[in-house]
Amino acid sequence: MMCAALPFWMYQDPSIVCEQLEAMRNKRARKDRPPTIEDLFSEVPVTKDESAQLEELLMIWYHWSRAHREQLGYSRVSPGFKNADTSDVYDDADDQDAKINRYIAEQVDVCLSTLPVEQRAAVGIHTANRAAGNAIYRNPRMSSEQQHIAYQAAKDTLLPMLRKRDLIAAKAA
Repeated sequence: MMCAALPFWMYQDPSIVCEQLEAMRNKRARKDRPPTIEDLFSEVPVTKDESAQLEELLMIWYHWSRAHREQLGYSRVSPGFKNADTSDVYDDADDQDAKINRYIAEQVDVCLSTLPVEQRAAVGIHTANRAAGNAIYRNPRMSSEQQHIAYQAAKDTLLPMLRKRDLIAAKAA
């Protein structure tokens, strides 16, 4: 008869094992219930600087995604020279900023693609409203409170991902 190997912490002190099992049950129970507005403010808050950096990255992504269009039909570039890079000799500051913003937007897009659909929609609606300067867009499937909760949850999920990619400066201790 074969038995499955237990995790390493199961071989420790029984009190530690009980604590670990209780933490796992609590985490599973928390995951099963929908988040409330109190859950958003119960953890360590994000600094204003980090929040501003995240908002700026999301706006860069929004403007890039609005301008980005997939090309249909034949390419205008020969397949042999598709990945050839042009010289940066004649680039001015605006061209360099555009390249940097494109790189940032692509990285943010990768992180956003890992989020659930509701959170992605909340980010898209929030950035569209912010770019418009008014609350024009809304999700008919969510109330404004649910929309805000989904947006805050998306920010909480995105923050560590963007830190790992060095797009958000870590808070100074």
